[in-house]
Amino acid sequence: MKIRRAIALMFAFLLVVMLFLSGCGSGSTSKEQESAGEGNIEKGEKVDEGKENVSGGEIGGFKEAPMLAKLVEEGKLPPVKERLPEEPLVYVEGTEVPVNDLPKLEIGKYGGTLRIVNPGSPGGGEWWAISREPLLNQPGFGTPGEKPVGNVLKDFDMSEDGRVFTFYMRKGLKWSDGHPVTTEDVRFAYEDVLLNEELTPVFPTWLANPDGTPCELEIVDEYTFRIKFKEPYALFPYTLSLHWQTWDSGPLLQPSHYMKKFHIKYTPLEELKPLLEENGLGENEWYRLYSLYSWGGGALEKTRIGCPTLAPYMLVDMPSAQVAILRRNPYYWKVDAAGNQLPYIDEIRADTVTTVDMLPMKIMGGEVDLARQAVSITEVALYKENENKGGYRVIPLKFHCPIPITFNYSNPDPVWREIVWDTRFRQALNLAINREEIIDAVYHGFASPSKITPSEYDPEKANQLLDNMGLDKRDSEGWRLRPDGKRMELLIETSAPATDFIPMIELLVEYWKNIGIYTTMKQVESSLLSSRVQANETQVIVSSWFDLPVAQGNPYMLEWVFLNDRYKVSDGFHKWYTRFGKEGIEPPDSLKPVFELYRKMRASKSFEEIGIHMDEWEKAMHDSLFLIVPVEDVMIPLIVSNRIKNVPEKGYQIMANFAGEVLFYDE
Repeated sequence: MKIRRAIALMFAFLLVVMLFLSGCGSGSTSKEQESAGEGNIEKGEKVDEGKENVSGGEIGGFKEAPMLAKLVEEGKLPPVKERLPEEPLVYVEGTEVPVNDLPKLEIGKYGGTLRIVNPGSPGGGEWWAISREPLLNQPGFGTPGEKPVGNVLKDFDMSEDGRVFTFYMRKGLKWSDGHPVTTEDVRFAYEDVLLNEELTPVFPTWLANPDGTPCELEIVDEYTFRIKFKEPYALFPYTLSLHWQTWDSGPLLQPSHYMKKFHIKYTPLEELKPLLEENGLGENEWYRLYSLYSWGGGALEKTRIGCPTLAPYMLVDMPSAQVAILRRNPYYWKVDAAGNQLPYIDEIRADTVTTVDMLPMKIMGGEVDLARQAVSITEVALYKENENKGGYRVIPLKFHCPIPITFNYSNPDPVWREIVWDTRFRQALNLAINREEIIDAVYHGFASPSKITPSEYDPEKANQLLDNMGLDKRDSEGWRLRPDGKRMELLIETSAPATDFIPMIELLVEYWKNIGIYTTMKQVESSLLSSRVQANETQVIVSSWFDLPVAQGNPYMLEWVFLNDRYKVSDGFHKWYTRFGKEGIEPPDSLKPVFELYRKMRASKSFEEIGIHMDEWEKAMHDSLFLIVPVEDVMIPLIVSNRIKNVPEKGYQIMANFAGEVLFYDE
């Protein structure tokens, strides 16, 4: 333990040095970057930022990137004023990244290519996060109880009873191909995509009434529409302000002028046949063809080149299946406080590596400008040692996904179910966990004890609880016995999706053995584990992440990462919740509040009610120990080029990607 403490202190010192050095760096400014403040300046144009809830101040005119100014001069592109909506979103401090994490937002310089590399497919988590554009917005992950503000949409109103939502679009907003964004795109998305059973076999619950029927859409005019529900649903705007659910993955907005070309209602089958054949699809598989050519939450694919977007970058080329080239959207609808149209960086080049083990060599060789998703704290010393060689800096930031210990509450073994439903059993397991040792041994001191779960370490109290609940008898080897006389055994299963899972589970095995429970672990291939979960064959699973801080900021995320996840709530409870009690297993009173309180959040009439119920939900999770979170706020490295500015220096690591449109090269 002394050695581990020494290692932790060494890493702590390294962190301090890293934080001090990360603010350093200077360089010369290229001629092209000096011209970024020039371009076509429209005199006297004022942006109404009052309705944007931003403080960009007076904007005397709009400016654009030199590469776009050249196209304007050649007559290939309209002037920047005509490309922007009447009221662009003015991006200032606190618009997306919390002010505390990025207190000073610099006016950037145009130019450069952002190089990102991921294992598997091009783009990965870096492109995914940079391209996120929700219809509404909240800074950071959001705050329960506060009203979301405009983003793609200009603004919205909610009726007093929380049932009717009126949305106002940005007049003059355009898709990346220059076509206007209007309520026809909303009507198309609702009537022709959401209500089409081939494209949408199951209507999304977040857009449905409590009885499962679809919400009602009313088109008011070209830039105004209403969504109506049968019951109060103040949580609805939160579904539209979640970065995980954006215009392209909602969907409430689709580029109808483009996507109608792939829709059987608007394009005869005879005209679709060549594309169906080209993509190896059957004659009746037009709906698969539609998905291939739609963003719809999909990955970077050749078929999506040309599909209009509202993101800062559009896919323009894929030289191979391992490389994607994205270029600035000339019709992007955000500007900085000086009137410069965003984004600052011209292009993104997304490459891939065959395995994650190859990524460090790319980073240390100076071939990567931004790396987030595939780096871990275990590599921080290696990356730090090669900073100068690679021309990057290592910024330690918080990971937004702690690892939970989850229980199968619907395992058919009646004795197991009786034991695991008893709160005292989960309390005992939790009390046996030495979080300080996990933090030192697994995370080298860069994590914190959980807050959503009690963090007291008291093995003696754990033993007392197990004795009191009737698990006081032991076999000849000293292991506790169940009420039916069988040995009390726990099997922890994992697919080990990251390097910290196995070391943590090995410690859990020892902790629970120390209180008399015969505990083992088994690494299982992910698809097999998924089958075992659905078949109710598991006991304990430590094999996924829990986007807890995201859900704490935007309660709608609870449905995504908790209530709809069989790994976390068990198959029986999941069926009971999603099928309104008609199927599955009803949770006991001690566990039911985590479901009921979310339903109360959804049925709230005001945003303030949501905040109150979220506080109650966190207390219910804490007291019930529905799942156990050993540690939170694990610090992981963000790798970023020394030349890139407007990078958060604290907070959550993923925010650097969410702020992708304001990243810029300083030399």
